[in-house]
Amino acid sequence: MNELKYMIWLTHVYGTNVQYIDNLLNTFGSAEGVYNAVGELLKKENIIPQTILSKLIALKRTLNPDELLGDMQRKGIRYIPKDSNEYPPLLRSIDSPPYGLYILGEMPSFDKLWVSVVGTRRPTDYGKTATKKLVKELSEKGVIVVSGMADGIDGVTNQAALEGGSPTVAVFGNGVDICYPSAHEKLYEKIQQNGCIISEFPPGTSPEKWHFPWRNRIISGLSQAIIITEAEIKSGTSTTVNYALEQGREVMAVPGNITSKRSEGTNKLIKEGAHVATCVMDVLDALGVIESENLNNINEEIHNILDIPLASNEKTVYSLLGDGQLGLDDIIKRTGLLPREVMVVLTKLMLSGRIRELPGQKYII
Repeated sequence: MNELKYMIWLTHVYGTNVQYIDNLLNTFGSAEGVYNAVGELLKKENIIPQTILSKLIALKRTLNPDELLGDMQRKGIRYIPKDSNEYPPLLRSIDSPPYGLYILGEMPSFDKLWVSVVGTRRPTDYGKTATKKLVKELSEKGVIVVSGMADGIDGVTNQAALEGGSPTVAVFGNGVDICYPSAHEKLYEKIQQNGCIISEFPPGTSPEKWHFPWRNRIISGLSQAIIITEAEIKSGTSTTVNYALEQGREVMAVPGNITSKRSEGTNKLIKEGAHVATCVMDVLDALGVIESENLNNINEEIHNILDIPLASNEKTVYSLLGDGQLGLDDIIKRTGLLPREVMVVLTKLMLSGRIRELPGQKYII
């Protein structure tokens, strides 16, 4: 609990600045170590600019870790650190994954198929209808649908997912204790009852314009695929697509009216090679999932498609685990692979059911 509260304190100080947090944790070994080092010791290390150090010293006087933790508990907010079993395994494998996630509600099962759906904040009636149809079908099949609860397609997505009966996830570009946009208050409450609201931004963080492009890497990173249902060529949605491509996620798009500017982005994606998404079967086919009467146990279907010969790196890691459980650091040292490469391999092996994760980032067959 001590390290948890100090990590919460550190994210309140640095927010999403992964580089600074990396440097501080590597230097002092833990968030508690950073907290205790604030002052002359941290100044001597010279690992952060003087202006930020002054701010850090001032914040230590005003931000009390126990008070921060107590306030979160009163609001029903939990913090899931990166080494927790509750932390999404796919997200852990991306570049610059959040050190932790603030959450309201319950994280859905990682044994299900997760798909993100995003689009314009100014949808046409066609865009709304197409999104509702596709998302509801996915949810009815047991797929966990992720979006951002923003105006337009994102809000339509989260609402349609709830109507389909499966939990849904909304990723915020502000603190989870702030309903944004405020007009979505009822949806905000419903998502917490059947799914969750998550953010890497600490509680109380206001929605700033630059937060949302950075937030988009989480929306794509949580899922096996991302679907764009309606978007202009130049829009915020393009950042999510770029993140998805970098992360190796499947990109899909709903075809639209060739005379509509709102469909120019999706039609362009299709011309560039994105899979067409017109119904739930298009999505399942693109991901290689075999449809059954009920995909609520999607893990079994994933096993079917991933029961293929292992790639070289996967064989290496799987062979190491044959001798018993190993921690992440041990696997990295013994394979000589980059940390990101190891996380990708571990994620694939977990999704195929070949290995499982234990507390403390340990893995076992």
